Order: sequence, then C-alpha cells, then structure tokens
Amino acid sequence: MHLGFQEYLAAREIWRRHLSSDPSALKDLAGQFGKSWWQEVILLLLSLQEVSLFEPLMQEVVKSRAFVAHSDLVEMCLDDAAEVSLLPFTELLKVDPGKQRDLWERQYTALQVIRRWDEGIFDRIGEGLRKHPYEKIRKLIAERMDQARQKVIRPEPSGYELVLIPGGSFMMGSPESEKGRDDDEGPVHEVHVPAFYMGRYPVTNEEYGRYLKANPNIQEPSLWSDRKYNQPSQPVVGVSWRDANRYAEWAGLELPTEAQWEYACRAGTTTRFYTGNDDSDLDRAGWFSNNSGGQTHPVGEKEPNDFGLYDMHGNVWEWVQDDFHGSYKGAPVDGSAWVDDPRCEVRVIRGGSWGFYAVFCRSANRRGLTPVYRDGNLGFRLLRSLP
Repeated sequence: MHLGFQEYLAAREIWRRHLSSDPSALKDLAGQFGKSWWQEVILLLLSLQEVSLFEPLMQEVVKSRAFVAHSDLVEMCLDDAAEVSLLPFTELLKVDPGKQRDLWERQYTALQVIRRWDEGIFDRIGEGLRKHPYEKIRKLIAERMDQARQKVIRPEPSGYELVLIPGGSFMMGSPESEKGRDDDEGPVHEVHVPAFYMGRYPVTNEEYGRYLKANPNIQEPSLWSDRKYNQPSQPVVGVSWRDANRYAEWAGLELPTEAQWEYACRAGTTTRFYTGNDDSDLDRAGWFSNNSGGQTHPVGEKEPNDFGLYDMHGNVWEWVQDDFHGSYKGAPVDGSAWVDDPRCEVRVIRGGSWGFYAVFCRSANRRGLTPVYRDGNLGFRLLRSLP
C-alpha cells in the first residue's frame, strides 16, 4: 500500500513539474522507461485526466533504445492513458531513415504500435515505406499488401478476423526421421481438408473482453488481472477447453479440428516449423522459451505462414476439438474431429507456447490436457466451416 502511494505521488510530482515548465521532468522519466521501479509511476502519470502527458512523454520515449526493448510497456501505456495520440509514432516514421540502424528499429517498432490502433496507416503511408532500407519494414508492408488481397471476414458480435484457407490434401504427422518427434505423431497419413475460414491470430484479450462485457455472468479467465498477460493485443490465456467452446458458441464459430489446425499451420510445408527445420528457424515464426522473456507477446509480431496466419508456433498452446489418442491409427482422413463416444478425459492442444522449448512448437507436435485445465500458456483460435 505504501509503495502504491509513493508511485502515485511521484507521478503527481512529475506532472506538476512538467506543467511548471521544467523541461527535464519528462526527459528524465523517459530515461527510466522499462525499469520496473518506474513502470507504475509512468502508467499512473498517463492515467491522470486533467492534462494528458501521453504525447510529450512518448515524444521523448521514441528517441531511445528502450522504445524498442520495451514495446510491451508502450502497449500498456496506450491501454492505460486517459488520452492517446499516435502523433509521436507517425512523426518518427516521417524521419529520413538514412543509414542509422538504430532509427530503423525504432521506426519498425512505431509501425508495429500504430498498426494495432490504426490499420489504415498502411493505406496512407505504406507506399512510401515499400523501399525503406530496413528489411523488416519492407516485409511488414509486403505482408499487409498480401493480406489486403485475401478473402477475410470479421463476423459479429466478436469482430474476430478470419482468413479463407483453401481446401487440399496433406500428410499429417511427422516421419520417424524428424528431430524430436513423439510416437503419438504417427503414423503419417494423408488427410483431405475442405476449405474453411481460420482465425488470423489467437483470440486476444480485447476480443475476449467484448465477450465478457456482453455476458457479465461469465467468470473471468485466470490471470485476467495480471499485467503480464492482460494487455489488449496479447492472446487471452487462462481459459479452459470449455471456456473456449463457450466463447466460440457466442461468436458463432468453433474450435478447429486437429487436422484443420495442422493443415493451416503447415500451409503447404513439410518441415518441423513453417519457417524451416532448425530450432533457429522458429525465432522468425514464434515466441518460445528462448526468446519470449517469460511471457506472452502481442499477436502478429512474428513472421506469418503462406496462409497469412500468425503465432501458429509458440506464444500460446491452442485448444482443438479432438479427444487425445496415443497414435493416428484409426484417425479420420476427411479433416473432421476425432471424438470418442463417450468422450475421453483428455483434449488435444497444439502449437507450443512462450514457456516451452522449440521441440514442443513443431507443426506435428501434440499434447493432451483435461478440458477444465487453465494456465498462462493456454489460449485458442477459432474457425468457421464452409457449407
């Protein structure tokens, strides 16, 4: 309690000094950006409603490396601020990139921040960034242009974004030669999957929040109030298989079958990850124990697959419809869910998560949990079947 008062009073004093024309007040605070001792001070300062300091503080923050290293805190600032302005980030993008790699990385972070709040940014300035010297910015612009050509739906009431996945056949499971495989990933078998719409990202806290607002009697997920996991663009966690199905029913959608999930993840590839065979290839596609910093990350920050889907590897495990079986002997070959009658005690999860090694994030890897289990590694994504 005493620390809370101290943080609030520190925020008030910085606010007073800035309004008293002390030029060092926000500059000094920006120098502490990302340090845990000052996190709540910054968030409290930005929540003060008399005169918002979001814009002048962010104009200082975007000048430093801390802006790149602590983009998650920028997300918290955007969420907590009494008044939000994207001007500091758009101004940074207008600066001539020259040959300064530090500036390129800050501009890339600014673009990532803006696109979560204003997708129209690509229409307005995307053309001017197509020849940016930083490859990550060029790739992001190219991805956005590819997505604009895809068939996408955002059904109400969730507003959840789904991408059309063309039907086709694939070899499900992993060959015995695959590094790190488990016996339950075989035998490899051909499966034909009809076309369907798949969520571009796992369901986020923002999307799950709409569901909770529309259904006030529904219990909040575990960790819902934990700042480490509850930012709007992070995937929702702490949801059971039953929670995920209740959300899906409200949204008029459904969990993917295990075959649909793996088909969508592979997107035509046969490698361990859709980015390649080596553990180092996973770094481009997902958040896992080696690069996550011990927490979930906003969706869409890593490289998508050829279907335009993000976070299929890592970030959060994803529930699917199927009951868990110890092998694929007798599994359906038409893309449907493999469900026992009566149902067994374990459901399948796919994709690995921020807290697991690379081997668990492979396209073919599968695990099983009871349908009431909840923790900070578990989320879900949804789909819509076609007639």
